[in-house]
Parts: sequence; C-alpha cells; structure tokens
Amino acid sequence: METRVLMVVCILLGLVSEGVAAPGNATFYVPHKPSDCHGVKEPGPMVVAASNPIWNNGAICGKKFKVTCIGPPSTGKKFPCKGSVIVTVVDRCASPQCHTTFKLSRPAFDKIVDPTLVMIAIDYEPA
Repeated sequence: METRVLMVVCILLGLVSEGVAAPGNATFYVPHKPSDCHGVKEPGPMVVAASNPIWNNGAICGKKFKVTCIGPPSTGKKFPCKGSVIVTVVDRCASPQCHTTFKLSRPAFDKIVDPTLVMIAIDYEPA
C-alpha cells in the first residue's frame, strides 16, 4: 500500500513540474534576414531570438514559447505588463552581447508590455 501511495505522489509531482514556467528576461530587436532558422523566408511578426542556453545548436528553431511579462527586471512587479504572447524562435541571440533570455520582435514585445521599457522580467514555457 505504501509503495502505491509513493508512486502516485511521484507521478503527480512529475505532472506538476511539467507545467511550471521558467524565469528569465527579455528585450526587443528588429529581426534580420536571413534569420538563423528560416533564411529569407518570412516567419511573421511574433518571433524571438533565443539566448545560447536555449539555442542548443539550433535545435530550438521553429519552437513556440508562451512568454509572459511579469514586470521590470529589478522589481518583479506586475506593472506595466499586459499579459502573454506566443512567439516562434527564428534567431539566435549570441553571447557575449546578448544579456537576455529572449529578444522579442518589437510587435511581440509591445503586445505584452509598455513600449517605453527596454527590458522586462518574464516567465516562459513551451507553447
């Protein structure tokens, strides 16, 4: 009986951890052509460049993420956030000049935050 209870608890903990978003930060950029993932193909306005830890030698190309603004990076307050956006990875945000988790296209950035900011704290998860 104890073994069954332990197994059920372990399975439930595994399911809960799958839905947890990761913290990070984001800024914006003007996507360039050719993009690192799509060449000259037009990927649409809701795109993102991923930092080296997420890039994984390009294996992340074309993957979608739900990015949620949680506030300015220094405070974590919800102000001036406007929600979430689904974006597609089309570029790499290479180190050492990349100081963010993601660089969102300007339309994606403006959809989730007051456009007067240049960097925000985010949560992100696969979409």
